Amino acid sequence: MAYQLRILAGFAETNPAALIGEVEAAITTDGSWERYFEVRMGAGPTVHIAHEDKVDYVVAVSWGSQSAHLKVRTLLSAIECADRIAHVFYEMRDAEMIQG
Repeated sequence: MAYQLRILAGFAETNPAALIGEVEAAITTDGSWERYFEVRMGAGPTVHIAHEDKVDYVVAVSWGSQSAHLKVRTLLSAIECADRIAHVFYEMRDAEMIQG
């Protein structure tokens, strides 16, 4: 079964491939793609994807004191990983593991 977006689905379709065109265009034009996703009462993660070394995609997700960075080989993987991390951050806050 293909991965379905959870957090980023608020911005696009649930299929990660639906974001590829927009993210590629932003990276080509601006060097990166970044979006804030409000998921609960004015709070949510900021997702950043760049192709800095032209080999790996760099993914950064932050939400308050939570922050994660990783490198992946494909843009589709970058989108999926960004969504997975953002969702984990949401779940941690929902379980009250993180305050604020």
